This record gives sequence, structure tokens and C-alpha cells, in this order.
Amino acid sequence: MVTLSFVRCLGAALAAESGVVSRRIARRGVVYAGGSRDDKVYFVVAGHVKTVMESSAGKECLLAIYTAGDLFGESCLSGVPRSETAVAMTNTVIRQVPGARFLALMLESALMGDFVRYLAGRLSEQQQTITNLATAGCEYRLGLALLRLSEKLAATDSFGLTQKISHQELSQMVGTTRPRVSEFMQRFRDRGLIDITPDSRILVREQLLRRHIEACATVPRVKTVAS
Repeated sequence: MVTLSFVRCLGAALAAESGVVSRRIARRGVVYAGGSRDDKVYFVVAGHVKTVMESSAGKECLLAIYTAGDLFGESCLSGVPRSETAVAMTNTVIRQVPGARFLALMLESALMGDFVRYLAGRLSEQQQTITNLATAGCEYRLGLALLRLSEKLAATDSFGLTQKISHQELSQMVGTTRPRVSEFMQRFRDRGLIDITPDSRILVREQLLRRHIEACATVPRVKTVAS
């Protein structure tokens, strides 16, 4: 997780850098496409961006959602074509900088150590996600995904998530079918763990949902075709 001080310092460094370009991306606009040799690192100023990857069978997986203060696209530093596609979920403002210049800027601003810790944190999160996909049931994975979204999208008990998330997008995050997600979402609503606002946004009761998934974690998993 990027620390607040790193976010502030990174945002200030990018704002002052002459080589950084600001872009406005319309909702559903593509920031970069999978297979491209885009060489930029991106910083979200306002709005939301998601990254998705498509399997050889054509099945789409939602990898991550980024919001204001988040860095994304650092995979360009590996020097290989993009494996993922980045798409704006809302009208979004981003800053972009060539990867080589980004690394030089991290050194010049004494932020390289924080950047490495950021990468290590992101790797740890991805490893935990992979572990959950391999070992946990889809109801448990959905509960974790909703908690992460609640933290990420500044949800409150009064207003819900700041970004609408569809059941299809949740199914791509969790690794199950949309009907199964709908079934679990209704179950969560019946138990008072979540609600839906009048404008169709998800409202997460974080403490109640956290207790529920902690209880799920103590129950031995029964392997079924549906999970």
C-alpha cells in the first residue's frame, strides 16, 4: 500500500516535472491496450481506472481498480508489451511520464525506496489474491472483494461506494459467474451485510461483513463445481 506521504510527494514531483503530460480520459476510454508497447507510468489525479486482462479463451478478469493518488502502469518498466488493458471507469484525469524518466525522477526526489516498498506491497496483495482463488470459496472471495472496494472507493455507511460496480465486474474480480455473484449479493443483503442505494451503488457494512467473512474462514471448505 502506498503511504500517504509517498502519494503526496509523488504527486508533487509529477506536478513539477516538465516531462509529465496531463490527460483527460472519457468514461470507458482506453488509457492503454493489452499487447501495446506503451512505455508510460500513470498517476490518477481524479476519477477511476480499472485494469483488465483477457484469457486465451476470451474470458475477462478485472485485475485492479485505481483512484485518485494511485499509481498504475508500472509494468512498462519490465520492457515487454502490456499484458493488461487500462480503461477509465469515469471521466478521469491522469498524469503520464515515460518509464525511464519516471525512474530518474524517483532517484532525484529520493522516492526510490518508497517506490520499491510500494511494489513489494502490491506483490504481496497479488499473492494473497492468488492464494484466495486457489483455496477459498467464492462467497468468501466476494466478501473480501467488497471490503477492498469499500476501503478503496471511500465508502461510508451513508453513501456507499463512490463508483458503481456491476455484478459482472464483481464476478471478474472473484473468479466465478455473474449469477453466483448475484446469489451471494442477495444473501449478503438479507443478512444486513450490504445494501443498495437508490442510485444503485453498493453500501458495505464493513464491520458486519468483516465478521461474516472471518466466520466463513473458520468453516472447512467443501469443494464443489460451483466454487
